[in-house]
Amino acid sequence: MTELSRFRVNGPKIIHETIDGETVLVNLDSGNYYSLDGVGADVWGLVENGVHVGGIITWVAQQYRGEISDIEKALFRLLEELQREELIVVDEPGSSQTSVDQGDQDGVSVPEQLKNFTPPVLHKYSDMQDLLLLDPIHEVDEIGWPNVKPDKE
Repeated sequence: MTELSRFRVNGPKIIHETIDGETVLVNLDSGNYYSLDGVGADVWGLVENGVHVGGIITWVAQQYRGEISDIEKALFRLLEELQREELIVVDEPGSSQTSVDQGDQDGVSVPEQLKNFTPPVLHKYSDMQDLLLLDPIHEVDEIGWPNVKPDKE
């Protein structure tokens, strides 16, 4: 991974929602779910918007007080963990997802009071794995769900 690397959400097997600064992610293939808050939720939003690794580092360094080397190491570690858990994948050039290049950070407002940088943590939960894997949406074909199967004659 380099600062020019770009990632995307590994859809459709990953669903996610951010509410009140916390991002919850579900891997529909494994049944594991995850949470990110603080810096981690910010990073997820940047990945979702197609920002390359260098742009993510720059943005976080502008929003949080901390040593750039510590910020860089922590963000690389988080992105590697997100990849290992198959929540994100490398966004190949020419992929169908639209990428927004925010590496220049034009127009980004720097807050008057910077928050202290806390290394982001990906929290992983497997306690509902069996239930999530039982969800009937896993048995869906192109027609979608819910859908009544046609009667056999």
